[in-house]
Amino acid sequence: MYTPRHFTMPPELQERILAAPGVGDLITHGPSGLLATHLPYLFDADMGEQGSLVLHVARPNAQWREAVTGEALFLITAATDYISSLWYPSAPASGKYIPTWDYATLHIYGQLIAHDDLDWTTMAAERLMKAHERTLGMEDMPADYVAGQLRAIVGLQLQITRIEAKAKLSQNRTPDDVRGVIDGLTGAGADDSAALVEEFGLPPAERRAALIADVAARHRPGDDSLSTGQIIATPTPR
Repeated sequence: MYTPRHFTMPPELQERILAAPGVGDLITHGPSGLLATHLPYLFDADMGEQGSLVLHVARPNAQWREAVTGEALFLITAATDYISSLWYPSAPASGKYIPTWDYATLHIYGQLIAHDDLDWTTMAAERLMKAHERTLGMEDMPADYVAGQLRAIVGLQLQITRIEAKAKLSQNRTPDDVRGVIDGLTGAGADDSAALVEEFGLPPAERRAALIADVAARHRPGDDSLSTGQIIATPTPR
């Protein structure tokens, strides 16, 4: 993946994305060519030297049966939103009305291991369901129904060999343009992307200044609950 240095993903953001179970695309190449499946996943840091993704697919899906040529690839896009050039305060003066797209994505490569084993598949299904379902567990369902469903799927493990991570969050724009992007994304309802741009798009000094200004704006006169010393001592972005 082409990644200019200023779009290199901070390690803490990569860790945050991996720690939050979601959905992505498993891509493999085998005897029948390229295959892709959209799958839920969870990351297990203790499963393999660099960790593994825990997955499962429907038994009729040919992807688990085919031998994989080289590495398998799993794509996770944690955030992706259109950026209008009208959000840049610099655009009218420069005449450069060039829109773009901001996003945070992981390209995870590894060895794909199929676990056509009831115990492993049960473990994968239970963990995935627990990660995504807050009110219902497999133990709440009829045992014969669960057994039938488990026979219809196959567990997969993507044992990670390398990760390419990119966070294109307006880091190449001026601080004023970044603030314009944050406001534009917020107005468009893209709060998750706006929060990422606010956290990682501004240079550290600008990020710190924005935080202090924000806290100061919310600080009521006569309220001693926050002092300047406390603000400076806790520069974590919102």
